[in-house]
Amino acid sequence: MTVDTGHTLWEQWRIQRRVLWALTMREVITRFGREGLGSIWLFVEPAMFIVGVMALFSHIESYSQYSVAEYLAVSYPTLLLWRNTTGRVAKCLEINRALLHHQPIRPIDVIYSRIILEFSGAAAAFAALYLIFVALGICHWPADVLTMALGYLLVVWFSFAFVMIMTALSDLSETMERLSHIILYLMLPFTGVFLPLFAAPPQFRKALLYFPLVDAVEYFHSGYYGSAMPTYFDLQYTLGAILTMTLIAYVMITYSIRRVQLL
Repeated sequence: MTVDTGHTLWEQWRIQRRVLWALTMREVITRFGREGLGSIWLFVEPAMFIVGVMALFSHIESYSQYSVAEYLAVSYPTLLLWRNTTGRVAKCLEINRALLHHQPIRPIDVIYSRIILEFSGAAAAFAALYLIFVALGICHWPADVLTMALGYLLVVWFSFAFVMIMTALSDLSETMERLSHIILYLMLPFTGVFLPLFAAPPQFRKALLYFPLVDAVEYFHSGYYGSAMPTYFDLQYTLGAILTMTLIAYVMITYSIRRVQLL
């Protein structure tokens, strides 16, 4: 007797895809409701962050070699991916413990659904605002669309691994949950979002390149600015570092899930 493994795997994928969609829609309704703007807030909220930061730092425009508004328009959206998502995903297993009694729902699906929701909102806000800023003359079309897109995907990948690690730590330790907000703020100088690497002293620049997020953001910048702005990154190191982070994240989240299930 043989088992149609391919069909079984395909059916499992279809089930989990429907589960992820249902969990994501449930989170949208729970968070934003059905009245007023409703799910549109998923886009409006990150868009307000981006525009607000651009307006806040616009007063230093005359002291900068490059347009500050333009730089923040393409840089700040990368920060929203890992910073906002970390806060939304932390403790999501404890909050949604009742859902885990339904057999098709796996604990990892709850985590995935929140990550998908946050990443989708941040990406949609960036895409829409970018087109608006190009039309207004604040931004221009990227020098290399493919490099810019790959750079953004690198930031997404880093953010995914980082969020998974922080989620596992917050589930394993109450102290880490409270410290996570401090960690997110302390990370700001090591993101490449507010200060491009070419403006940093050479000795600090070399140290900052050990942070894979900085490399990813710089690669993203190289796609947008091209030769108009000097950029520094080590793509091979970045790929290896983020891959290592991802493997560590899955080990930690597996242990965290087992611990939550035993409680």
